[in-house]
Amino acid sequence: MLISLPDYLIPPSGVTSMTVSRAVSGVTGLGAFTTLYTGVPQPIYLDVGDYLPGPLDPNVAYVWQVTDNRGTSQAGPVSPGSSMISIPDELSQILIRLLQGSLNSVPLPGGMTKRIQVMTKMPQGGWSALPFIVVNLDLIQQTETQIGEDVLDPIPGNEWTIWSNAKRVWRISIFSADAEERDFYRDTLLNVLRVLKATAFAPIGLNVVHSFQATSGTSADEWNGHIPGFYYADLLFELDGVFNTTVLTGFGYILGFTVDVTVNPDSSTITAGP
Repeated sequence: MLISLPDYLIPPSGVTSMTVSRAVSGVTGLGAFTTLYTGVPQPIYLDVGDYLPGPLDPNVAYVWQVTDNRGTSQAGPVSPGSSMISIPDELSQILIRLLQGSLNSVPLPGGMTKRIQVMTKMPQGGWSALPFIVVNLDLIQQTETQIGEDVLDPIPGNEWTIWSNAKRVWRISIFSADAEERDFYRDTLLNVLRVLKATAFAPIGLNVVHSFQATSGTSADEWNGHIPGFYYADLLFELDGVFNTTVLTGFGYILGFTVDVTVNPDSSTITAGP
């Protein structure tokens, strides 16, 4: 809980120390105050559950008290009252389905009869599972943020959106028992990814920057008692786009005023109401 004390930005004359304390407010009244800080005046105090075994309880109402040589002020009772709902953006699943759908419709060259599967985990069927593609998000990195990101600024609907751009890097790994089959899927995916940039990712805000790179190789350890070797290709697909966080706040808002003005020769009266 952030306690803002703007009166202490420039401490009043004669005020050389302050005390911040906290108590629990319940049905029977206030509990005993616990001193959190005593010292020189500070314009803010961040209470993260000081002198408690854990963080502040969102189900408990607290009262904070500030004391200096002028007297005592209290704020509350208020509850931390925060909650978080993390909703995955499902971009990896979107990418997997887009790739699988594209590969399902691609005509296979002569000699290739088995449709490749796109997934997020390695199959358990060993060499017989080939060919397959594994997709994983290897990196997400912030690139740009808006000016004033550190300013709490909810709209009247009590929503605060923290805007940013982030670079996402997916590793798309192709495994095959045949080098030509691997090369076919590698080149096909590179073309598919370029088309998806315009047809799928741009409309959802992932269109700032995109790039890709691919490398190919082989693994042959049959001489070491392992299963027969395989061919692979690793594609790194980078997309730079929106990565926003939305905060739902509970602030009260005055959306407007109605002003009634009464004027007479001797006096003027202005009545304002929300």
